[in-house]
Amino acid sequence: MLQSVGARVGRLFKKRRRTEGLRAAVAVSETEIAVALVRKLDGQRPKVLRIVVEEAPLGFADPVLKKIISEFDLRRIPVSAVIGASDYQIAQVPALDVPRAEMRAAARYSMRDVFDFPIDDATLDVFDLPAEANTGAKATCFAIATRGDAVKDITNAFERQFRRFDVIDIPELCQRNLAALLPQEAKGVAFLLIRDDFAQLVLTRRGMLYVTRRFDFGMRGELNGDSDAEANELPLDPQMLSLELQRSLDYYESHFDESAIADLFIAPAGTRANLMAAELGASTGLRISMFNIHDLVDVSFSAEIPDGWLPCMAIGAAMRAGKG
Repeated sequence: MLQSVGARVGRLFKKRRRTEGLRAAVAVSETEIAVALVRKLDGQRPKVLRIVVEEAPLGFADPVLKKIISEFDLRRIPVSAVIGASDYQIAQVPALDVPRAEMRAAARYSMRDVFDFPIDDATLDVFDLPAEANTGAKATCFAIATRGDAVKDITNAFERQFRRFDVIDIPELCQRNLAALLPQEAKGVAFLLIRDDFAQLVLTRRGMLYVTRRFDFGMRGELNGDSDAEANELPLDPQMLSLELQRSLDYYESHFDESAIADLFIAPAGTRANLMAAELGASTGLRISMFNIHDLVDVSFSAEIPDGWLPCMAIGAAMRAGKG
């Protein structure tokens, strides 16, 4: 009898070891879906065990997700979904002086004018900004509201597919997780992720998100009369981008009473990133580098990280620590 019990405990221990530190994550664009499986253990570099990007114009509801799931063993592994960029809004707002248990309910009534869509039926969440904010500044927090049935649709799709689906993340926090891998991040970094239609900026320090800004590629001024073919590859007016970046850095320093950020990282590498780096390098005093995920994680011999921003989102979501 004791031998039988010992054998069962041994099998459970082996299962726990095989799944320890593992998390899978799914991110979508308008045309593709990315799934990443990452092992993250304390004191070790994260390891990307599996990653795949497939065409999937129907997003989370696309049948291609079932095909990917069949290739990954995710039955005992926590799974995250990354909400689409058009399905939510995030805003930095004054913190509410109410008990934490009442925060979401109070936010629903106080933030009706913050978002550009009705929030009566939206899913609303609030999370704190770093506690070391300047005591002379008014306390603020991040508020997130999702559009329509976005959360319901993701939940319905994932609960049918994954036993341990537990989190819907926003892209800003996925990007924060990636920035936290950088050695310079302990002193604060700026990280600009270039997506299809916009660039997402986050300012982070010691794993905390301080500032986030989105720069729409449709909001650009004239650059050399738009007659230069190379200039047309730059989707943002460089003067506007430099100005808004500096405003974000100034706010970080003054509101949180932090030392100046010296490093800006841009991803993914490519023509757009190189042009942005050249323009910002000429107009700011920042050290500008390309963000290379391969320098910061280990990769299984059976995995190859594809180029692009979508794999970054999936990997960043899979590096979430617990539910925080």
